[in-house]
Amino acid sequence: MSSKYEMDLTSGSIAKKMLIYTIPLMFSGILQLLYNAFDIIVLGNFSSYESMAAVSSTGSLVSLFVNFFLGISVGSSVIMAKYYGANDYENGQKTVHSTILISLILGVTVSVLGVLLSTTMLKMMDASPTLIDRSSLYLKIYFGGIIFNIIYNFGASLMRAVGDTKRPLIFLMIAGVLNVAFNLLFVVVFKLDVAGVALGTILSEAVSAILVIIALIRSDNILHLNLRKLSLNGKIVKDIFLVGLPAGLQSVVFNVSNVIIQAKINSFGDDAIAGNGVASNLEGFIYVGMNAVYQATIAFTSQNYGAGKFKNIKHILILSYLYAFVAALIFGGVIVLFPEKFCLIYNDKAEVIEYAVERLIILGLTYFICGFMDCTSGVLRGIGYSTMSMILTIVGVVGFRITWIFTFFTLNKTLFNLYLSYPISWTVTWLIELLVFILIYKKILRRSKSEIANE
Repeated sequence: MSSKYEMDLTSGSIAKKMLIYTIPLMFSGILQLLYNAFDIIVLGNFSSYESMAAVSSTGSLVSLFVNFFLGISVGSSVIMAKYYGANDYENGQKTVHSTILISLILGVTVSVLGVLLSTTMLKMMDASPTLIDRSSLYLKIYFGGIIFNIIYNFGASLMRAVGDTKRPLIFLMIAGVLNVAFNLLFVVVFKLDVAGVALGTILSEAVSAILVIIALIRSDNILHLNLRKLSLNGKIVKDIFLVGLPAGLQSVVFNVSNVIIQAKINSFGDDAIAGNGVASNLEGFIYVGMNAVYQATIAFTSQNYGAGKFKNIKHILILSYLYAFVAALIFGGVIVLFPEKFCLIYNDKAEVIEYAVERLIILGLTYFICGFMDCTSGVLRGIGYSTMSMILTIVGVVGFRITWIFTFFTLNKTLFNLYLSYPISWTVTWLIELLVFILIYKKILRRSKSEIANE
């Protein structure tokens, strides 16, 4: 029975359960990251430097779209976790069917827009004239199949909301192996260059999407999906977007600042673009470790909030800081200790490696602060303050970075000064979020005590 995959996140040892929940998420994040990383590795070793740089330069744009829909899927996860924690089967079922239909609608929409606007968006980023044709081709093919990525992430968010992080990992492992095979086949054998890695990615993502849908259909509990019952329940859709849309918009605005930074990096030349792409991919392995803790924080907070176990929330936040720091120490420590060796996996050009190492040293040593910031944001979302989290992140991270770019960086145009905007903005935002959480948490506890006294 599919119920064996579920996990009650409100009782027993939260520290142990959080670790069990988080580890599969970490591997899932690494596998998703490997899609783009392997694209670059294959092109760097079996095609050309220009093709590798072309795909590298699309990273921030792809993240802009993908993270927006990942943010919205957080809404589905939070709502499902609350209903699961409250043992509300009826509304949990409505959440499943509304979520999958939302993913289909959003998938078709972004696919059409992405294909139509790929070249325009690249030009807005001041893409290198020598790379734009290949970058545009990659993006058009990728966006043409992005619906599979969206369906997988929405479906997986439902499964993770009830404590199931193992099956989404298994599905990604299967898709990951296929991605490697497809990329090598299309690039090495058929010489399709950037088109080959794009096709390999969307075909493997299609497999993971199909597997998630099959798993939901075969579930015999709150997660059961009946394709004939796909519908949009007004209240559920509203609740999903009240939580998910701020998270999605936050990701968009967050990535807009990264797109602006990418545009500034583009002005340093093709070697800087390629080096930044290599470093960004390697940093991704640090980030996914902490992002897994962030997703766990949302699920645990949501279930405990739905079950009325408010005192557990403080414990969840403290544990999330600990796990995020350990993840950053393990992943970041290895990369920072041997940056050149990791960069050589992608490309052996000395100038590219030099640019990559500069970014890795600055961000690799400070990424744990980003983890603290995200975990605090996750707790705020889990207790229903998603809009507040969005506002704080936009003001603290995006506002600061844009101000930094057009003031300090403009006066001191070096990549070091550009990259310095990351850790400073993380620190400012985290401290503000923590203060806001403390105030809201005290309010929740007071309200809970008042309700108990009135019973």
